[in-house]
Amino acid sequence: MTTDSLIDDLQNQIKNWEIRHRTLLNTLSDALITIDRQGIVKTFNPAAELIFGYPAREVIGEKINMLMPQPHSDEHDKYMDRYINTGHKHIIGTDREVMALRKDGSTFPIELAVSEMWQDGELQFTGLIKDITERKKIERLKNEFISTVSHELRTPLTSIRGALGLINSGLCGPLPDKVNALLTIATNNTERLLLLINDILDIEKIESGHLRFDFKRLVLADLIEKAITDCSSYAVEHQIQFAFSAADRLVQVNADPDRLIQVINNLLSNAAKFSPKNGTVDVSLNLRPGFARISIADHGAGIPREFLPRLFDKFSQVDGSDKRHTGGTGLGLSIAKAIVEKHQGKIGVETAEGAGTTFHVDLPLQSINDIKEQLPIDPAAAATILIIEDDPDVAHLIKRILFDAGFNAEIAYDTIQAKQLLQQNHYEAITLDIILPGQSGLDFLKELQNQGDDIPVVIVSVDDNKKYADNTCINQGVVDWLQKPIDSQKLIDAVQGIQSAARHSRRPLVLQVEDEADVRKIVELILTDTADVVAAGSLREARQQLSRQQFDLVLLDVGLPDGSGLTLLPEIRQRHPHTKVVIFSAQDVGEGVASQVSAALVKSVTSNFKLIQTIKAAIK
Repeated sequence: MTTDSLIDDLQNQIKNWEIRHRTLLNTLSDALITIDRQGIVKTFNPAAELIFGYPAREVIGEKINMLMPQPHSDEHDKYMDRYINTGHKHIIGTDREVMALRKDGSTFPIELAVSEMWQDGELQFTGLIKDITERKKIERLKNEFISTVSHELRTPLTSIRGALGLINSGLCGPLPDKVNALLTIATNNTERLLLLINDILDIEKIESGHLRFDFKRLVLADLIEKAITDCSSYAVEHQIQFAFSAADRLVQVNADPDRLIQVINNLLSNAAKFSPKNGTVDVSLNLRPGFARISIADHGAGIPREFLPRLFDKFSQVDGSDKRHTGGTGLGLSIAKAIVEKHQGKIGVETAEGAGTTFHVDLPLQSINDIKEQLPIDPAAAATILIIEDDPDVAHLIKRILFDAGFNAEIAYDTIQAKQLLQQNHYEAITLDIILPGQSGLDFLKELQNQGDDIPVVIVSVDDNKKYADNTCINQGVVDWLQKPIDSQKLIDAVQGIQSAARHSRRPLVLQVEDEADVRKIVELILTDTADVVAAGSLREARQQLSRQQFDLVLLDVGLPDGSGLTLLPEIRQRHPHTKVVIFSAQDVGEGVASQVSAALVKSVTSNFKLIQTIKAAIK
């Protein structure tokens, strides 16, 4: 074969490849756009023309920013420069949902996957785009349906559960034995119905990615003991005992306590149901390299080998017939697995027919340094102080001083870590160094005040107080200003002064925004010994009450007859910055809303005791 024929053959191959490439681009159902490193559009396939409303000739050669709404349009060039200069990826190699801009000026949601490639010696970026307008519409309709179901089922059950709890607490005085027996039946079956509803709603939230988590550092042994206490009724019902042992009672993990208790409770209740009468369920906490292992072992019949592959599937049960001896929906283990995986952990099982079953939950430990730093504390016994100090020796000295004085304390070595802890936990006060890496302590304090956070601050710094005496904005938020080296007694006096000032001489005043009269009455009875309650059945009534007087706390429902209760949040922050808000709704709000309030409780999931404790913590 001659050189000319080789060249002709190669040119034919290139032409055929270009034809196939063009055909592929033209037949794709998803939009495909290619840009260079300056953001200039190189290719714009027919699907992109259909989605964006532009013919290709109007887009090719123009900057990709024309297809983006603000603020993405302005930010795109900065992102491209940052990636090219630093290699730091933001969206490349990942799928994400963003908003796009059509030719007619309308915006719409898209799913965008960006990849990079080299073509003709030039770096280019390819975006594969799917219009997800219909998907979002379906999701919105589904969410509206779930919201309606949540409200219509959880709200009446909240009233029933609350009323039964008050009667069982002795509010109505002693009752005949026959009435007590009927109350026990009603209470048990109410709890079963609540578990069913909550499991179904949790599954939906897991599948949609909307299951909310509130991570915080916690002592794992204490949490397990609380779960065992919660499941004591199962032990009585099934005539078994829970036996708990811990290799290390001080081991800590970063977890959502409510969700983790949900997992442990599920495994404990399963173990109780499948244990022989008068048997024992062994619960243990052990350390493994890098993680803590919770083990829950029963001595029942075990799980058949053929069922193990489906064990964590939805609606799976070893005995799924209508004659089975144990109740349940078959959702518990599926939910437990999803929750554990959200904690970056694993759940597994060891079983043999006739030899019992052991479930293991493995959770990542805090780093070794974090574990060594922990002092033995009792979270329920004392207030917790946040120490913001970049010098480890000084930070631990302050922590020891406060611990010896009866306070719990946690350390943040910079303002970034401090902000994360403040989002996750409640603190009675802050000790703050002025000179910190990244952001100064004074700038951090101003930021807190601008956000309406009135947490008391004790400054511990080498800087002299007089240097900032004319800064009234800062001094309004500062309880005391201590110089290094630290005077232990002055530090203790300052923090104790904060605690004393926090104790109200009057009863707290709570505004309950709730449209269901039965729920309003139940909550008022639950809070009889805790606070005075003023009720508002709508947004209009709530605004009227907020204009008349100052409340310590607003207990807020989301679904109200004249709109969403969430519309009150910015108004409360602006006009009543010191008023705390606890959401108490049939709807489980997202993390974005939960981060704006003191707590977000779900009706039917929240016991009378938890409601009281949450309100006390918020108005402490």
